[in-house]
Amino acid sequence: MHCQLEHSGQASEVGVARKILMSVEAIAIGPIQKDLEQMDLGAEAVFEGFLAPKTLRNQRLVFHINHIQLKN
Repeated sequence: MHCQLEHSGQASEVGVARKILMSVEAIAIGPIQKDLEQMDLGAEAVFEGFLAPKTLRNQRLVFHINHIQLKN
């Protein structure tokens, strides 16, 4: 299952707070896909996984989800 993850937050860069707004292409396979399908659109969660090139020819990074923890 292909999806788009969005993140907003802050990070410190050279002691200065920097606002972060980003979107990343993601993929979920197997049991993780079923967990993702059951989530409500816009639900907040912590996603764990890894970044890898989309294909050998397309070096655009895709986040591969291997764990989801819903936030309350």
